[in-house]
This record gives sequence, C-alpha cells and structure tokens, in this order.
Amino acid sequence: MKQQIAKCISFCGHPLLTIPLFVTITMLATEDIRKASLVIFLIVGCIFVPLIAWLYIKSKNGTTTNFDVSDRKQRKSLFVFILPVLMLVTIILYYSGQSKTVCLSVFFGLVITFVSQLVNLRIKSSLHVSLTIYLAFLIMPLNYVAGVIILLLSALIGWSRIVLDRHTLKEVLWGGGIGLTIGLIMFYVEQNIYH
Repeated sequence: MKQQIAKCISFCGHPLLTIPLFVTITMLATEDIRKASLVIFLIVGCIFVPLIAWLYIKSKNGTTTNFDVSDRKQRKSLFVFILPVLMLVTIILYYSGQSKTVCLSVFFGLVITFVSQLVNLRIKSSLHVSLTIYLAFLIMPLNYVAGVIILLLSALIGWSRIVLDRHTLKEVLWGGGIGLTIGLIMFYVEQNIYH
C-alpha cells in the first residue's frame, strides 16, 4: 500500500507533468492567445515533448535503467541533452520579446538544471523535489497560498522518492536545497529588480 501511494505521489508530482501543465494554464490565463501559443510551443513543445520522447526511447532501449534516469552516471546524458535545448529556448524567448517573467522563469530553469548537473558529479540530487520547489516559487506571485501549498507538497514528493528507492534522504535534501536556493534567487530578482 505504501509503495502504491508513493508511486501515485511521485507520478502526480513529476516535473514532466506539473511544469507543462502550469505553463499551459498560466499562459492561457494571462496572455492573448497568439503570445500564449508561442510560449507554450517553445516551452512545452520544444523542451518537454522532446525530453519525454528522449526519456522514453532511452528507457525502452535500455540505455537508462528507468524513465526517471535514477542512476547518477546515466543522468549525465540527460543533462547533455536538455541543457542546450533550455539555452536555445531561453534565447528565443528573450529575443522574441516575451515578458520578463517568462524569460526569467526559463532562464532560472536553465540555472537549476546546470547546478543539478554540477552537483550530479558528486551526488544525484532529486530533480522531482528541486523542480517542485522551483515551481512553487513560480506560482507564488500569481497565488501565494497555492505556491506555499506546492512548497509543502514537495516534502511529500521527497518522501515518495525515498520510499520508491529512487533517492536517499541526502539526495532529496540536496534537491530541496537546490530548488529552494534557485527559487528564492529567482523570486527576489523577479520581485525586486524587474518590477
């Protein structure tokens, strides 16, 4: 029963599900359809769809042990794939005149991924936890209560990753520390420098 609950929490809190959903809902609610469609296409269509396809192929052909790329050595290839894509989309968003909030959000998504890659040289930090905490900071300016709830739910996601043997407590804490640090920096920059 505990394993099933952990699987459900881990799946529902997967960044490949939560972040594209957040981007789509937020863009459609705050921007005109033309601008929203471009941002959704760039973030969801050019980052997440290729990433999901890449993860599916790698896990099916046995290059990675599982869809989450839970092996630290195998995770290197994940970063090699995603960092250039994130960098390209960040540049396109900036030069296509998207809002500073959108550009900063993707830029700091690039930063969190880069920091996670560096940390991965020594320890496999939990991307589920770091990206969920980061997502909480993206939500806070729109709805503070929802952002705090997501922040609190990140602890539950961390628990699920430990129960499923995808991470140790130390790896979850490292993921939490990365997400909290980058999230706070992004939140501060967005609230105090670009407003």
